[in-house]
Amino acid sequence: MDIKCISSDLSDVLSIVQGVSERRATMPILSHIHLSTEESGLKIVATDLETTIEAWCKSEIRSHGSIALPSKKLFEIIREMPKGDISLKLIENNWIQITNEKASFKIAGLPATDYPAVPEQDLSGLSEIDARLLDDMISKTIFAIAADDLRRNLAGIYVEPCENNTLRIIGTDGHRLSYVQNKLESNHLVERGIIVPRKGVIELKKLLRSADKVGIKVFSSFLVAVFDHCKLYIRLIEQDYPDYKQVIPKESRISLILDREDFLTALRRVAVFSSEKTKSIKMILDESKLDLIAITPEVGEATEQISVDYSGDKLELGFNSTYIMDVMDAINEKNVVIKVTDELSPALIMPQDNEDYISVIMPMRV
Repeated sequence: MDIKCISSDLSDVLSIVQGVSERRATMPILSHIHLSTEESGLKIVATDLETTIEAWCKSEIRSHGSIALPSKKLFEIIREMPKGDISLKLIENNWIQITNEKASFKIAGLPATDYPAVPEQDLSGLSEIDARLLDDMISKTIFAIAADDLRRNLAGIYVEPCENNTLRIIGTDGHRLSYVQNKLESNHLVERGIIVPRKGVIELKKLLRSADKVGIKVFSSFLVAVFDHCKLYIRLIEQDYPDYKQVIPKESRISLILDREDFLTALRRVAVFSSEKTKSIKMILDESKLDLIAITPEVGEATEQISVDYSGDKLELGFNSTYIMDVMDAINEKNVVIKVTDELSPALIMPQDNEDYISVIMPMRV
């Protein structure tokens, strides 16, 4: 293998695949990326066996070949090289020599034949969706998924088709739930409910930020996302998702309307004094006002009051402040509605006049 490319182009591609390669892998090959030449340029593949990404770098191919190189080390070298042409040449014993006008580096690699194969799939018949729309839907749900794999079926977002070309995405960890839906112009991207794991969703979200459209296709155990410059393969979680609809309150006795920005900024200030472990905060609701209170005996306490649209009995509520701030960050509208029934009931949070985005947060004793 002997190629020439622009250092900044290669650096950009390597930055895309960094998140997929496993730096602490039990299999050393998974901390590497696979480089191979094609007629169109240099193809770069990274995988952890659950998530795989293929990306391309425009290159002049002098001779064909392939090799597996340590992902982090290669990226660090290429990122620090000055802008301009660089050459990568495969030399004896699986070493790569990288050169420009003034510098030369040699990196030890592994045989390309040791690298796991990319899933071969027929990518005809892709369904296309607006990248910004999908990115926004993921942003509204990803924070609610389980942070560990102890409950594997909650360690990802649930994507399901609904009536009238509506796509719905749900995230929950058992303590909170976020649900968003949007009507699409074309047919459903998915024909059945699927669970897309956290790491795959994170990598997909990175790619969506710089794209206008993305093509999606779901196979029996994979979701494939196709962009102009790369393909992302995500192995699905093949377990049953819980009945999330049972968690969403059907009726609530108390409803208040508040300004999202005022509430969020006040909450951030008060939450500084919430417990590091529980992040708990007390909310005292009374006529036209809401008091936010956080107390940690060994640290201090904070109280702040904001105005709300509410008329009813005094009520004391307790919630995880981080959970509420995550929802407020995800909402784009000016006003937010919070609905509860009593001190022990979950809070239903949504933008005012928009029921396509709903979050449910379980209460805490404070």
